[in-house]
Amino acid sequence: MSGERALGTFVVRAAAAEAAAFRRETGGTGQGVPFTFPVRWLARADFHAVAVDMIGDGNWVPIHESQSFDYRTPLASDTDYEMAVTMKREIEPSRIVLVAQIGLPNDASHLTMEMILRIIPLPTEQAA
Repeated sequence: MSGERALGTFVVRAAAAEAAAFRRETGGTGQGVPFTFPVRWLARADFHAVAVDMIGDGNWVPIHESQSFDYRTPLASDTDYEMAVTMKREIEPSRIVLVAQIGLPNDASHLTMEMILRIIPLPTEQAA
Protein backbone atom coordinates (compact mmCIF):
# COMPACT_ATOMS: atom_id res chain seq x y z
CA MET A 1 0.00 0.00 0.00
CA SER A 2 1.08 3.57 -0.48
CA GLY A 3 -0.30 7.04 -0.27
CA GLU A 4 -0.61 9.96 2.06
CA ARG A 5 -3.09 10.58 4.85
CA ALA A 6 -3.96 13.63 6.89
CA LEU A 7 -4.00 12.40 10.48
CA GLY A 8 -5.74 15.47 11.83
CA THR A 9 -5.04 18.49 13.95
CA PHE A 10 -4.11 17.98 17.59
CA VAL A 11 -3.57 20.31 20.52
CA VAL A 12 -0.03 19.96 21.89
CA ARG A 13 1.74 21.68 24.76
CA ALA A 14 5.33 21.75 26.01
CA ALA A 15 4.79 21.91 29.74
CA ALA A 16 7.74 23.69 31.38
CA ALA A 17 8.50 20.71 33.65
CA GLU A 18 8.42 18.24 30.73
CA ALA A 19 10.64 20.47 28.61
CA ALA A 20 13.13 20.79 31.49
CA ALA A 21 13.15 17.01 32.03
CA PHE A 22 13.70 16.44 28.30
CA ARG A 23 16.58 18.94 28.32
CA ARG A 24 18.23 17.16 31.29
CA GLU A 25 17.81 13.70 29.76
CA THR A 26 19.23 14.76 26.40
CA GLY A 27 22.12 16.77 27.82
CA GLY A 28 20.71 20.07 26.59
CA THR A 29 21.53 23.47 27.98
CA GLY A 30 19.70 26.76 28.23
CA GLN A 31 16.07 27.38 28.97
CA GLY A 32 12.77 27.17 27.16
CA VAL A 33 11.57 24.38 24.90
CA PRO A 34 14.46 22.28 23.54
CA PHE A 35 14.83 22.31 19.75
CA THR A 36 14.00 18.60 19.37
CA PHE A 37 11.31 18.36 22.09
CA PRO A 38 8.37 18.35 19.61
CA VAL A 39 9.39 14.97 18.19
CA ARG A 40 7.73 13.50 21.31
CA TRP A 41 4.37 14.58 19.91
CA LEU A 42 4.72 12.16 16.98
CA ALA A 43 5.01 9.08 19.24
CA ARG A 44 1.26 8.50 19.49
CA ALA A 45 -0.28 5.02 19.48
CA ASP A 46 -2.93 6.12 16.98
CA PHE A 47 -0.20 7.25 14.54
CA HIS A 48 1.40 3.79 14.83
CA ALA A 49 -1.98 2.19 14.09
CA VAL A 50 -2.29 4.25 10.88
CA ALA A 51 1.22 3.18 9.86
CA VAL A 52 0.28 -0.49 10.39
CA ASP A 53 -2.79 0.05 8.21
CA MET A 54 -0.75 1.77 5.47
CA ILE A 55 1.86 -1.01 5.46
CA GLY A 56 -0.73 -3.78 5.51
CA ASP A 57 0.44 -5.69 8.59
CA GLY A 58 2.15 -5.15 11.92
CA ASN A 59 5.16 -7.44 11.44
CA TRP A 60 7.82 -4.74 11.23
CA VAL A 61 9.86 -2.44 13.36
CA PRO A 62 10.36 1.27 12.65
CA ILE A 63 14.00 2.39 12.61
CA HIS A 64 14.64 6.11 13.00
CA GLU A 65 16.20 7.32 9.74
CA SER A 66 16.08 11.09 10.13
CA GLN A 67 14.29 14.06 11.56
CA SER A 68 14.32 17.74 10.73
CA PHE A 69 13.01 20.89 12.40
CA ASP A 70 12.44 24.13 10.51
CA TYR A 71 11.58 26.88 13.00
CA ARG A 72 10.12 30.25 12.10
CA THR A 73 9.93 31.19 15.79
CA PRO A 74 10.76 29.25 18.99
CA LEU A 75 8.00 27.43 20.84
CA ALA A 76 7.00 28.73 24.27
CA SER A 77 6.48 26.61 27.38
CA ASP A 78 2.97 26.12 28.72
CA THR A 79 1.31 27.31 25.50
CA ASP A 80 -1.30 25.37 23.53
CA TYR A 81 -0.36 24.86 19.89
CA GLU A 82 -2.17 23.16 17.04
CA MET A 83 -0.26 20.38 15.29
CA ALA A 84 -1.51 19.27 11.84
CA VAL A 85 0.06 15.96 10.80
CA THR A 86 0.28 14.03 7.55
CA MET A 87 1.73 10.56 7.08
CA LYS A 88 3.10 9.25 3.81
CA ARG A 89 4.03 5.68 2.94
CA GLU A 90 7.02 5.26 0.63
CA ILE A 91 7.67 1.89 -0.97
CA GLU A 92 11.28 2.05 -2.16
CA PRO A 93 12.89 2.23 0.27
CA SER A 94 10.17 1.08 2.62
CA ARG A 95 9.46 3.88 5.07
CA ILE A 96 6.90 6.11 6.75
CA VAL A 97 7.28 9.91 6.60
CA LEU A 98 5.49 12.10 9.14
CA VAL A 99 5.25 15.85 8.56
CA ALA A 100 3.82 18.22 11.16
CA GLN A 101 2.98 21.90 11.05
CA ILE A 102 2.84 23.44 14.53
CA GLY A 103 1.52 26.88 15.34
CA LEU A 104 -0.94 28.98 17.26
CA PRO A 105 -4.57 28.86 16.14
CA ASN A 106 -5.20 31.24 13.20
CA ASP A 107 -1.48 32.04 12.90
CA ALA A 108 1.35 31.02 10.59
CA SER A 109 3.24 27.88 11.49
CA HIS A 110 6.01 28.28 14.08
CA LEU A 111 7.57 24.95 13.17
CA THR A 112 7.56 22.39 10.40
CA MET A 113 9.05 19.06 11.38
CA GLU A 114 9.60 15.84 9.54
CA MET A 115 10.41 12.38 10.86
CA ILE A 116 11.35 9.47 8.59
CA LEU A 117 11.09 5.90 9.85
CA ARG A 118 12.59 3.05 7.82
CA ILE A 119 10.35 -0.01 7.90
CA ILE A 120 12.24 -3.22 8.61
CA PRO A 121 10.24 -6.48 8.36
CA LEU A 122 10.54 -8.80 11.35
CA PRO A 123 11.96 -12.28 10.74
CA THR A 124 9.15 -14.80 10.38
CA GLU A 125 9.92 -16.40 13.77
CA GLN A 126 9.51 -13.00 15.50
CA ALA A 127 6.35 -11.92 13.68
CA ALA A 128 3.36 -11.21 15.90
